[in-house]
Amino acid sequence: MGIFRARTPRHASTIALSVGLFASGLLAAGPATADYQPTPYIDGVPYVGSEMRRQYNYDYWGCKNPDGSGDGISLEWLRDGETLPQERQGETLRILPEDLGSRISVRVHPLTPGEPGCPTGTQLSPGTTAMKASSRAMGWTGRGNFEPLARTHDGRLILYPRTYTYYKGSCEGPCPAYWGSWDEPRQVGAGWNMFNIVFSPGDFDGDGFNDLLARNGAGQLFLYPGDGEGGWLPTRQVGSGWNIFDSIVGPGDFNGDGSNDVLARTPGGDLYLYPGDGNGGWLAPSKVGWGWQVMDKIITSGDMNGDGTVEIFGRDHNGGLHLYPTDGQGGWGVPAFMGGGWNTFQDVSGMGSFAHQKYNNLVAINQNGDLVLYSTGAATTALYGPYGPVGNGWNVFRELL
Repeated sequence: MGIFRARTPRHASTIALSVGLFASGLLAAGPATADYQPTPYIDGVPYVGSEMRRQYNYDYWGCKNPDGSGDGISLEWLRDGETLPQERQGETLRILPEDLGSRISVRVHPLTPGEPGCPTGTQLSPGTTAMKASSRAMGWTGRGNFEPLARTHDGRLILYPRTYTYYKGSCEGPCPAYWGSWDEPRQVGAGWNMFNIVFSPGDFDGDGFNDLLARNGAGQLFLYPGDGEGGWLPTRQVGSGWNIFDSIVGPGDFNGDGSNDVLARTPGGDLYLYPGDGNGGWLAPSKVGWGWQVMDKIITSGDMNGDGTVEIFGRDHNGGLHLYPTDGQGGWGVPAFMGGGWNTFQDVSGMGSFAHQKYNNLVAINQNGDLVLYSTGAATTALYGPYGPVGNGWNVFRELL
């Protein structure tokens, strides 16, 4: 059997998704005027291995290059207020280990200052502190992009890399921030049906690349470190006795120490936190919940509302979806009921942000096999969607990872 290909409408679906995000308040309108000095913002979460971009919010939409194309601006990346070397300048900035603990910011320079639609001077974004580990399982090719990884029923792993290109052309009405297109899908593993649980904890060993954890029938837990190119480094066993749990998931950084963690549930509903040590090992576990046996699926979305802490969703046996925000210190915020009917989806997962924003999406496979998106925006009081579909034919998969 050949590699499955996610089929997705290209420009039409990208524009529709951009308009949907625009309507939900995730994108702001308003071309800049000559007397208006917009504040630029950075997209994404600055973990090691991630690519940061200027958040596209149409503030510079009317500012054109000298040849009439847009946007007529250049970017300058800074660390702790100092300009980074020329080789690190460009439309994106990849966060490196030496950036840890530093404040990353971007300065916007209009190429034709004072011209119609262009600000009269430069603008500096707020700084954001580089962190050690990704707070979401997102990206497998070292670009920090939305890149689904799925397991087939016969145990193959299929990767769908995705490329984002900053949009510089012309279009009617609001233009999408980034044209996103699927790269050629490829098989990156076989024989994974020997494992009864497979999930991504994000970057578990601290090298800046996302990883997989897998449990076999004997309860042994194995780490498959990602190599940042869609492949794997040598695997190693990182635990035993994990067959006492019926669900194991990777929430990201649950306790706020900068390293990614694991949550595990017993059949009786007790929920345990296994903190990662940032080097592929463990700190002391602790019990962080009970009564979770009412959920038939625990969904880890990463940071849905852009506040820097991760959110957990639970789907109950009647199809109700419940939100459990975390406090970033190993505890919980106020839970909320997000709606019913979620048992109609074949699978629901968190894979980061489809639009490469700081707001993550929930990804779901509906009854038609379509891949659709849901978002909360900053409020996290309701889910908006479905957006898309961004792909179809995804019901051939056992699960999204």
